[in-house]
Amino acid sequence: MYWFLFLGGSVICLIVFIMHFQAVEKKRVLTANKRRRFDNQSTMVEFDSDTDRKDKIERAIKGNLTAQLALGADLELVDQNGSIKWYLKAAEQRSQQAYYALVRLYDNNYDDHDAKEKSGYWDAVLGDSKGDVVSSLSLGKMYLEGKGCEKSIETGTKIITTLALNNDLSAQWFLAQWYQKLENGHPEGFYWMLRAAYQDDPKAMVTVSSCYYHGIGTPQNIYKAIYWSERGGELKSPEAQLRSSQYNQNISSSHNAVAYIWAYLAVANGYEEAHSFRNELEQILPLENLLTIQNVARKLHGLMDEKPVKKHSVIRLLNKFYVREHYLPPEDINEECNMYTD
Repeated sequence: MYWFLFLGGSVICLIVFIMHFQAVEKKRVLTANKRRRFDNQSTMVEFDSDTDRKDKIERAIKGNLTAQLALGADLELVDQNGSIKWYLKAAEQRSQQAYYALVRLYDNNYDDHDAKEKSGYWDAVLGDSKGDVVSSLSLGKMYLEGKGCEKSIETGTKIITTLALNNDLSAQWFLAQWYQKLENGHPEGFYWMLRAAYQDDPKAMVTVSSCYYHGIGTPQNIYKAIYWSERGGELKSPEAQLRSSQYNQNISSSHNAVAYIWAYLAVANGYEEAHSFRNELEQILPLENLLTIQNVARKLHGLMDEKPVKKHSVIRLLNKFYVREHYLPPEDINEECNMYTD
């Protein structure tokens, strides 16, 4: 009886052991199969990734913009210089996305001593691509100086000249001064200052009047010098008003009267340097005329102090009261100084 129970228990234990062994073996096989599938999949992913990268490079070399940008992005965290290389290729195709990336990457590049200048250059390129004239002017200057880029006088002057021809005052001033530095009295320097004066810039008017007076970059012409200084005087530039007084002096009695009026206006506008010159004029003007001239000057100052005067209104008024030889420029600057044509 007992041996039967012992035998039955042994069989049951054997069955349990066999079932446990089979379960463990099945689990091992499943795990091994799973690992093999994972390894195969991993190898496939790596193979696909490598193939994809080679394909990107081939397309990028052929000029595919999307591939160039993708390679630049892929390399940003692992190879900054390699990333910059591909973004530069994309930038050649005028990609704003590449411009943004180059500004950022150069700004954080500590291996390149010129990185900050290059970042500034690409920032100017980006702004220029958006039509920002301040950025365009900066870009032109960078080409002239070779700052952040290869120096190119031709490219720099072309960019700035385009701005100046579109009546950007800052570009006109820059070109005027730049040409003057190249050569004292450079005709193009005078031309750009004249264009700035045509845009009602009082400071440019003073400079143009001085050029005409001294014959710098243009033939001497006292009447053109007087016109441009008086035009600046109409815009309430005290310096222009004093120049108007100085240029009018001793040409004729009528010019002397006008000279006093401009000196009076300069003093009334707080220009201390005009005091002594006005006093000198008082000494040479006939006393019987001085009181009348002073009265005209006071009334004119009152009119100009109330509100801005219309263009040429003061000049025409003085020409009417005091008959004198004078000059008025053509409305089109190219009739006066034709240097650039379409």
